[in-house]
Amino acid sequence: MKPNSLQLSDGNHRNAGVSGKLNSRYYDSVVVKTTGRRSISALFLGLGGGINLPMNAFSETANPTFGILGRLEFSSTGIFPFVIGGDVDYFSYNAPDEFKTINLLSSFKTKILSIGLNIDYSMAKLFRSSFTMPFLSIDVKSNNIKREFDDGRTFDGLPATESKISIGAGFGFTVFILDFSVKYNYMKNNSFIGVTTKTKFPVIRF
Repeated sequence: MKPNSLQLSDGNHRNAGVSGKLNSRYYDSVVVKTTGRRSISALFLGLGGGINLPMNAFSETANPTFGILGRLEFSSTGIFPFVIGGDVDYFSYNAPDEFKTINLLSSFKTKILSIGLNIDYSMAKLFRSSFTMPFLSIDVKSNNIKREFDDGRTFDGLPATESKISIGAGFGFTVFILDFSVKYNYMKNNSFIGVTTKTKFPVIRF
């Protein structure tokens, strides 16, 4: 071997250089394989809102309403196509006029603060597009429910405060920094369909 030649090992010892110059095709393949193993991660802050449509028994005491939501999201090439996020949502529902009339109420509100874990599954490998990326989504949340109504009144099955666990599943798509999603959320006597949108901002990359 010449003193100025370069030899690399990739399982089989190959002479990668001639007269001190590295073979460009071999070098490119080494760089791609080496850098491909490096995990790139980032945290994103998502802020947005949406509309919740009460279903079944919940629709008897609550009208559709708009609310706000936030998410701290962890994304990494090491766990792709999964994206993990922590969600905080707040929605305040007014009761239908019929419910208030029948029960002789001047007001009846249901306020729900939700905190939970969300996991998205990207379908970018199935639907290749330069403009949008579809995904599936599931979540589990703890819901702090507070009901406000006329003093001195009580309702069976509708306490002033309670906590419930909900499970949600749905789908959505990403367009640049905007996420749009539709999700069915099951919560005993308080199930609903949510249609939301949020924008994401990078917080830190590591």
